[in-house]
Amino acid sequence: MRIVTSLLPEMMEAKPNRIDVAVIIDVLRATSVMTTAVESGAEQILTCREVSQAVALADQMEPRPLLCGERRCKPIAGFDCGNSPAEYTPERVGGQTLILTTTNGTNAIEMASAAERLIAASFLNLPTVIEFLGGFKLVHLVCSGTDGQVTAEDVLLAGAIIDGCEIEYGATIGDDDSILARQLWASWLPMAGSTPWSLLRRSERQHVQLASEMLSRRLHQTLGGSNLVNLGFEQDLERCALIGGSPVIAERVQQSPTAFKLLAT
Repeated sequence: MRIVTSLLPEMMEAKPNRIDVAVIIDVLRATSVMTTAVESGAEQILTCREVSQAVALADQMEPRPLLCGERRCKPIAGFDCGNSPAEYTPERVGGQTLILTTTNGTNAIEMASAAERLIAASFLNLPTVIEFLGGFKLVHLVCSGTDGQVTAEDVLLAGAIIDGCEIEYGATIGDDDSILARQLWASWLPMAGSTPWSLLRRSERQHVQLASEMLSRRLHQTLGGSNLVNLGFEQDLERCALIGGSPVIAERVQQSPTAFKLLAT
């Protein structure tokens, strides 16, 4: 396995063209929401880059799907759900089709559309994502960033995936972006005598809980985390930092319109 990383979607052009699987990362909060939604029983998630596209698509569908998403971290007027994982309960989204548009995450999904397979990764499903990636030859981690700026929360998750794949599969790193991501993860979540994944892989409650608490504190220091705190969404940082809190993955099953469903296990 070889792993390459784009710290922003715009940086994908410099990476290999033929990718076995692209892993979309928008920790705060699009891919955390997608993970939560499919675990809560959402039938499918259609993703759109623009609000107007989402509304137009909803108008064409019967029964009408739930319109979901945000702009500048805030819920969109007239939409059914915002972009907090807390909103995506089984009671709210179970059996429903969702249309999701966000400031950064759905843009990254569109820009990575050429990948043969595409999944949504979050800290919630980190162990499941690492397990899924076993056997792929070329993996591209795509960080969504915030308004064209690199965000540490996405780089941290990329580093966590790299750490896990190196330990589990002997993965090799294909670029400097991946080196930077791995080093940030190791330095921000130090574990005595080993890399973080060496302890997390044991699934011992105390290790996972400690790492999740450390991660939540770290997210307060990132660009995306600061934006959410300033707007009153501080609790979402704790929700999105729950490592291994979900055993599921949302995988793209259709390209036009882009649709994600629960990955069959």
